[in-house]
Amino acid sequence: MAQGPVPFSGEVTCLPLSSLPVNQKAEVTHLEMQDPQRLKKLIAIGVLPGSPITLLQRFPSYVFQIGWSQFSVDRGLASAIYVKL
Repeated sequence: MAQGPVPFSGEVTCLPLSSLPVNQKAEVTHLEMQDPQRLKKLIAIGVLPGSPITLLQRFPSYVFQIGWSQFSVDRGLASAIYVKL
């Protein structure tokens, strides 16, 4: 898995959710993971390309908000969610 910003769709720079500052708003661009079960979990809670997302907390787990819902995930899942500012 790549670390840091990743070029995606031409000029847009994407970075993992785990790299965002707290309270930063962004938009989900894509998900990068090999495990289909973990991918299904993210899709089931609404982590889809185009979704607005806000990182609320980084420790002890990553807490983010999509719509009116808040979710807590480990660093592995947070690192698999790529966003653009």
